[in-house]
Amino acid sequence: MASISATILKHHKKQNGTWGVKIRISQKGSSVYLDTSIVANKEDLDTKLRLKKIFIDRFLSIELNRMREEVNALGVKGEVMTAVQLKQYFERNDEVLDLFAFFKEWKNRYQGSAGTILKLSDSMKRLKEFVKADSLSPLDLNVKFLQEFQIFLRIPIRKDAIARGSRSNQTILTTINNVMTIFNAMKDQYNDEDTGQIKIPNDPFRKLVKVKVKPSENRNLSLEQIKSIRDIELNIEADVIARDLFMFSFYMCGINAADIFNSLGKKHVVRFNYNRSKTENKRSDNAFMSVKIPDEAKNYIIKYSESLFRRYKTIKSLNNRLSNSLRDIGELLGIERLTFYHARHTFASLARNECRFSKDDVAAALNHSSNTITDVYIAKDWQIVDDVQEGVLALLREKSI
Repeated sequence: MASISATILKHHKKQNGTWGVKIRISQKGSSVYLDTSIVANKEDLDTKLRLKKIFIDRFLSIELNRMREEVNALGVKGEVMTAVQLKQYFERNDEVLDLFAFFKEWKNRYQGSAGTILKLSDSMKRLKEFVKADSLSPLDLNVKFLQEFQIFLRIPIRKDAIARGSRSNQTILTTINNVMTIFNAMKDQYNDEDTGQIKIPNDPFRKLVKVKVKPSENRNLSLEQIKSIRDIELNIEADVIARDLFMFSFYMCGINAADIFNSLGKKHVVRFNYNRSKTENKRSDNAFMSVKIPDEAKNYIIKYSESLFRRYKTIKSLNNRLSNSLRDIGELLGIERLTFYHARHTFASLARNECRFSKDDVAAALNHSSNTITDVYIAKDWQIVDDVQEGVLALLREKSI
């Protein structure tokens, strides 16, 4: 069984003639030390420079007994743990848990997309607004807390959203799920089922009755509507950019706005090569995609390869502008709640339902990937993507004649 005692390190004598008291953890012939805030003078030591019993009884006995009891409670697990593991065990036990501080540290080592971090950050910001504090213990999260948080999330945060009423259930659910992601990541880091050290035992999201989300509305447009978006005359520059990027997405197999923003400034000659930011760090192929640049899209690359980044410094500012402008364009054309994703959804639906391409071929054109062993073996065939792209654009060209 581990030995736990109080000591000083003789060679750690300070200039003022005192020593910092440490707790020594010895196990299987190895020793490690935990710092304390207690200081010992020469009078507190015996002739062999060991802490006197009266000093230990006065300042350290309660803490030493607590630690010994914890090791005893571990039972067999405590016997097989090394001295280093026991030290880590006590350090974690003494650490103050803060969900916001954890997220700040966690996002710095996150390997996913910048867009995901942005969404998670927005959700954690809303949580901080709700608690009106800069720190939050994960132990404070319970079902009642989350129910009240859901109610809080219905309050619009932007002036232009106030006129449209409370927040949508989808927005609320996304925020709740994002907070749950961080909460579960914190549990994974601080809970050790192997040693029985469970610092965050609560699981409030399991019993939370989350808001219900209506089935996704149809985001498919007709060819006539796509053509009307392409041909509409606009006077506001931001609206012109939104229209052009919408059409560029449609021409390029439904590429996302984030990937346009990240890749448009790169050199593209015949093909538009990029890594899909949404899944780049989740796939073994880094979600690489190569799309042929059709004649309809070439002018957009020339026009926006530099100017887009002068106008919009971040993808968030671009997305906000696209959202507002496309909504306005939709109102002009009688298209309810037009969004950038309509381009991607419509491209996919036309490829499948009008051109009769297989679902697998459409998935390839959308840069989707399944995780089957077969997919790992099969090399990418960009001609499939080219065929799907050409088939859809041929429909639009026919309608334009």
